[in-house]
Amino acid sequence: MKGLEEIYLKGFSLDKYFGIASADELEKLEELYKNIVISDEFVNRIKGINKKVPVLASVETWCPYARVFLTTMRKINEINHIFDLSLITYGRGVSELAGYLKIHEDDFVVPTAVFLGEDFSKLRVFNGFPERYHNDSTLDTIDGTRNYLKGKFANDILEDVLSIF
Repeated sequence: MKGLEEIYLKGFSLDKYFGIASADELEKLEELYKNIVISDEFVNRIKGINKKVPVLASVETWCPYARVFLTTMRKINEINHIFDLSLITYGRGVSELAGYLKIHEDDFVVPTAVFLGEDFSKLRVFNGFPERYHNDSTLDTIDGTRNYLKGKFANDILEDVLSIF
């Protein structure tokens, strides 16, 4: 089994992610980018962070949940580059990351992101969507899921990923 640092170092960038996306996927990413608005409260919070955190994320361009997650991360980094993203495919996530995180192959989803300490220890795992959604029924309705995938619940992602600071 490979350590998180080794997997992280073999990942690819957000720019490469955009480079492998289809025209339709890029259009959806652009629409999300326009829809996600970060409140002044979160902007100030993000600006006040003075450290960088490596993030290893298993993603796919076809996955709408991954697109919402990555677009939110992109917006955060445009305010203050606090996350160093290293991306891997779903296949590498299942074969290399799932075992390390003790996630059964059948339960592994994209995006699965690991927020890492300076020594590449696991600080937090983002598994599909914000943690609170694992315990409530927010995404159990068609409207809830549609709104999430349109970027309308980005504040919940922000709250979740910024909790490591």
